[in-house]
Amino acid sequence: MARIKAIPRQRTHGSYGHFLNHRQAQSHCGRFLYYDTRNSDPEIIKTTRIESLDLIDDTVRVVYDTQSRSEYGPGVGAVVCHPLRSTILFIHGLTNCDQDRPYGMTRRFGAWASFDPMKPSVQISALESRTIESEPTWGVLSGGTHAHSFSPDGRCVSFTYNDTKVPDRRTVGFALVDAWESKTSPNPEVKRVCYEDNFEGTGWSALALIPQDGIESAREECWVTNAYDAQAPLRLAMIVRLATNRTDPQWIDEIYVAEFPPEARQWPKMLQGPIESNREHNAEHWGFDVPTGIQLRRLTYSQSAAYPGVAGPRHWLQASCCGRWIYTMMKDSRGTVRVVRLGVADGQLDWISENQESITHPLAIDPQGRQLSYLVGNRLIILDLATGKQTEVQWDTQVFGQIVGAVQFLRNSQGIFWNARPNGSPWLQIWTASLQ
Repeated sequence: MARIKAIPRQRTHGSYGHFLNHRQAQSHCGRFLYYDTRNSDPEIIKTTRIESLDLIDDTVRVVYDTQSRSEYGPGVGAVVCHPLRSTILFIHGLTNCDQDRPYGMTRRFGAWASFDPMKPSVQISALESRTIESEPTWGVLSGGTHAHSFSPDGRCVSFTYNDTKVPDRRTVGFALVDAWESKTSPNPEVKRVCYEDNFEGTGWSALALIPQDGIESAREECWVTNAYDAQAPLRLAMIVRLATNRTDPQWIDEIYVAEFPPEARQWPKMLQGPIESNREHNAEHWGFDVPTGIQLRRLTYSQSAAYPGVAGPRHWLQASCCGRWIYTMMKDSRGTVRVVRLGVADGQLDWISENQESITHPLAIDPQGRQLSYLVGNRLIILDLATGKQTEVQWDTQVFGQIVGAVQFLRNSQGIFWNARPNGSPWLQIWTASLQ
């Protein structure tokens, strides 16, 4: 295996957490990394700030602050960046939080802001509209969204969703946000808007799958679009947990693709008024339906494998820029977690990593779709997706402890960035390195 050197450089130093999202953490211009101030993954409920790191001079700016120190929320986190402009999107808990109504799976929304990255403090707007007082109309949700992700053209957002009526049945949804590029954030001097149980958002939102008999949940989705063809259809790949049989169900995680019809971007004009719930397949408690025309297609059939289903550490699917491939992890016949490549058209599965020990962290793909990173402990491997060549990164791991999350690629360079705690420190920091 080839080897390449990297010198880790600590970029943040504050005595608090600096938590990077697992994808889309870097600005479209490449100059800034955006993150929240958690010190570990489950701490969104008490996290108050979104910040940015200037990669040129290491300046840290507070981008958004809830101005709340409540132990019940609202909480913010998991910030992602628009691929084409200075817009960010992140999880925000409902503002009417207290001991009886703390931050939770169904009590959050996507908060977005367009702004000048050189100026601190922005005012947010809601991505999705929300109502729990009446049956929702098309484009409106009644639960909580998280794990947002922009499509490559920035015109759509995907998310994981939990509804107030069936909070334990997680699924995948999307928002069409073509119109928001003409809107700007409210004046920061204006009194903050309250985002409680009912409010109007910017995007038109819907679900891509309703869990039903035999399907428990859907999650960890990614957009599968052709970055080189603006007219390519919308597709969402997702991990779906389903039963292997009806009588004595054993649950496994398989990959599905939701294919959108050509007129999908016209849904905000076409689909109006109350949603007529699909009352078959035990879906009557949702109050939702999937827009007509979405075709759900199963991509993997791994139930007969020695170790069936998607495996390894929690991770989101990754897609190639051309839209031909999806990358995930499964266990091979020896029980080792490795990277697999799936053909979107036919589901063909290829084992593409050569690791002899199981992968321990999420995968990351570079913005050009040429390389993929994976970790075995703190041992970093860069996989060339065109040639299959694997390169081990040689670096001094004595300066930081266990890496948290994925090692991601910087835009337009040979660099990488990641989260880890400096040895001897409890605080999660941001690190970068150039690959030489």
